[in-house]
Amino acid sequence: MAQCPHCMTEIHDDASICPSCGAMRGVWGHPIGNWLRAGNFMFGIAAFLVVLGIALGGWVSSGYATTWFDGLIAFLFLVPFMLLFAALGFALRSIIPRLPQHWYR
Repeated sequence: MAQCPHCMTEIHDDASICPSCGAMRGVWGHPIGNWLRAGNFMFGIAAFLVVLGIALGGWVSSGYATTWFDGLIAFLFLVPFMLLFAALGFALRSIIPRLPQHWYR
C-alpha cells in the first residue's frame, strides 16, 4: 500500500485519485488519460490536414491553366503542419506516459 504525500492516507498502489483529499496522480498536473486524449486529437488534426491537402491539391490541379505540379505544390504547403501535429500526437501518446508520475492537488 502506498501513501498519499498530501494527507498521508494509505491508498492502493494502482489508485490514481486519493479518496481522502482528492489528490490526483499524473504528469505535469494532468492524469495520463488526458494526455492520451490530447494525442488522439493531434493525430486527428494531422489526418484532417492530409485529407485537406489532397483535396486542395486536386482542386488546384483541376483548373484549366494548371498542371499536376501546381497541385503538388499546394499539397506540399500543408505538409509541415501535418508533420507538426503528427509529431505532437506521437509525443503525447508515447513519451508523456513514460515520464514519472507525481501526485497533484
